[in-house]
Amino acid sequence: MIEINRDSEIPLHTQLESRIRFLIANGHYRVGEILPSTRALAEQLDISFHTVRKSYRNLERDGYAKAHAGRGYVVTEFAPPAKSESMEQGAALVRDSLQQLIGLGLSEADIDYLIQEQMSLLETEEYPYKIVAAGTYREWAQSCAQQLSTLIQKDITPTTLPKLVKHSDADFVLVPFREVRSVLATAPRADVIGLLTELDSGSLGHVSRLLERETLGIVTRYADAIGPLTSELRNQTRFSGQVLAVSIDNGNEHVTPLLRQCDLILYTEAAEKQLRSVIPKSIRHYPIKISVAESSIERLRQQIPS
Repeated sequence: MIEINRDSEIPLHTQLESRIRFLIANGHYRVGEILPSTRALAEQLDISFHTVRKSYRNLERDGYAKAHAGRGYVVTEFAPPAKSESMEQGAALVRDSLQQLIGLGLSEADIDYLIQEQMSLLETEEYPYKIVAAGTYREWAQSCAQQLSTLIQKDITPTTLPKLVKHSDADFVLVPFREVRSVLATAPRADVIGLLTELDSGSLGHVSRLLERETLGIVTRYADAIGPLTSELRNQTRFSGQVLAVSIDNGNEHVTPLLRQCDLILYTEAAEKQLRSVIPKSIRHYPIKISVAESSIERLRQQIPS
């Protein structure tokens, strides 16, 4: 949506200003909307936040946005210059571009073709909605994003709630229902949609059959999944026995000792590949699958435009 060309001779702040001006002019950013924060946009584009700040200040100088304490830069009602002035500025831009095209050896017919082609592309250019799935742990977000991307045929970016600030330009944010209220406050520009997810009945069934003296082992890809998954498994099965858990993000050396102590091993889909060669067939082990409820899928299809 907002892109820059690092190979261009045009300064980064100038490229950024031009792109935002265009997005304001075509209605992507409407009057009253808050532009992405300087730090969030800087992280997204991997540039200095000073560069973004310079662009925003220039946009404010030219009447496209205004800085508001505690809110950031807000798009304002833009009053374009007089037509004569705009035509003069446009003529200068066209003249410079034509000189460069002629310098490349292009003929008048070639230049005319390129102009017509780019005009056609500009008229039909689509700006896909940015959709982000944000969860309390990475594997929830990754699992939901993967499922929903396939089901609703849209790109969905997974992230965690603390890192949601890096996606201030998101149009839709998908979160667990219990997080909707807090995310509404941190992502005012986005349409925040609650998701209902569930653990598969197979893994819940295996845990519900464990005796209190038995031990459940959980293996995840990332450490941040251990707490939420343990709580959810206990809540849904009322298992009160011992639970041992490890993550394999930094290696699987802790898995073998865990296997010796557990009567049942559950592992997340993200951890499955690294565990195949480690878990012996003699130990009961099953994947934990996180699924988005059908009701949430239908709701997304209705709320996110095609």
